[in-house]
Amino acid sequence: MISALSDCTIVDLTSQLPGPYCSMLLADMGARVIKIEPPNGDPLRTFPPMFASVNRGKQSIVINLKEAGGREILTKLFEQADAVLEGFRPGVAKRLGADFEAAYAVNPAIIYCSISGFGQEGPYRTRAGHDLNYLSIGGLLGQATPPVAPPVLISDLSSGLYAALAIVAALTHRMKTGEGQYIDLSMTDCILSWMAPEIARTDIEGHGNNQPLLNGLPHYDVFETSDGLFISLGIVYETHFWQRFCDLAGLTDWRDWPTEKRMAQAQEIRGRLKYIFATATRDEWNHRLQGEDIPCGPIYGLDELADDPYIQHRDPFFDLTASDGSQSRQVRPPYRSSQAADDLPDPPPVLGEHTHSILSEAGYSMDEINYMVERGVVEAG
Repeated sequence: MISALSDCTIVDLTSQLPGPYCSMLLADMGARVIKIEPPNGDPLRTFPPMFASVNRGKQSIVINLKEAGGREILTKLFEQADAVLEGFRPGVAKRLGADFEAAYAVNPAIIYCSISGFGQEGPYRTRAGHDLNYLSIGGLLGQATPPVAPPVLISDLSSGLYAALAIVAALTHRMKTGEGQYIDLSMTDCILSWMAPEIARTDIEGHGNNQPLLNGLPHYDVFETSDGLFISLGIVYETHFWQRFCDLAGLTDWRDWPTEKRMAQAQEIRGRLKYIFATATRDEWNHRLQGEDIPCGPIYGLDELADDPYIQHRDPFFDLTASDGSQSRQVRPPYRSSQAADDLPDPPPVLGEHTHSILSEAGYSMDEINYMVERGVVEAG
């Protein structure tokens, strides 16, 4: 992990997935993340594996922001913070005294990022939505016929990634200028960004197209093998890969077909490939194709990942044990750096685990902290 943000403190007011994923990425880069949770905790805690997967390396404090004393604590944390992250619907942060104006009033150098479904302004600003809805309105789901819900929460995770990138860029800008700034990040805009190649294509062709760029290619697809499993064949426009495959599969009559002819004969080719791939197992095909340097990939279930040589070499998984004894399987950041330390991050926090230490650092005495706990302004784990 790269500890570039070891001098930064992030106040994280988010819950569920997008914001916590963002702040975990920042924690992986060394930032101190103070996760502020409501009295009942982040709702994602009801799904412990999911919560653990995006909350490592953070400190947890429980603050009731509906209490005046809770807002006073938040103000002190704003004073100490380098960045603030929130994911409420537009208008909610202001009602809680947790908006950009409140943070900026006590810390003009603050970086403040709001993640919302449709941005802070415009006709959809308060519209309800979840991942699937942002994928719909952003045009991604319309690329398949019929549209289907993807198995990964794409807009949630992509918005967390974009938010982390924007915050790091804003922190870099502040190093040069001393200026804080406000970031309005729309989850639907993140999907539009990922749809940029298809949007450019539509603009050139003059009409919408629900056939993605590569899906018309008969040799860029998924095929069932003789054991009922599946393998992906990833030949795009490269003639040399197609020729190698034809040599391997005995399709000598098709070997010299250019891309245009392959596209024109897509139905015939795809039908033949389905028959060919049904003659051997997934792992047999993976061995044959890889041996001829043809792009391919066995389609794994998650329980098979650890057996793959690539996974074994990269060693992306590790386990963390929280203070309550619970253990979670984690995935390392996808980058490897010569400057990165091998130390494991802190485990996901127990609810309110760091309430006392955070308040003590903010200047509260133990008597004051205990009084706030008794009044329900804060909770301690």
